[in-house]
Amino acid sequence: MSLAGKVGILSKLGSLLGKRKQAPSVSESAVAQAVGRWVAGRGYLLPEGNPTDVAKRMGITSAQLFRYCMEEKGEDFRTWRTRLRIEEAKKQLLSEPDVPVSIIARRVGINDRSNFSRLFRDHTGMLPSQWREKNL
Repeated sequence: MSLAGKVGILSKLGSLLGKRKQAPSVSESAVAQAVGRWVAGRGYLLPEGNPTDVAKRMGITSAQLFRYCMEEKGEDFRTWRTRLRIEEAKKQLLSEPDVPVSIIARRVGINDRSNFSRLFRDHTGMLPSQWREKNL
């Protein structure tokens, strides 16, 4: 057998073995459904920070979650999750004007008030207390 024939066989064998090691494929619609259930269940409010753990909870891989966020949301997972949290915080800031910002921050999964204020300002252009005052 020629060297080219051996290389071809080894290449095919390597590709077959590589396929066996991969996790079973999950369709794009199944990924979208898993993410949709996570959003509907308000999983983004949990303080967990690791996208790999979030993906496991959804029943998908972190690569599938990353690809979904980039293709469907146009941003990485952490940025998208933060945006969801900030939108929820805005609702709570208006619906519960007497609740301190630090409590709302914890409710939306951000335990550090200064980090929450920075993220909120990055997304809205103003601090949570300023935003609340302006929009009440």
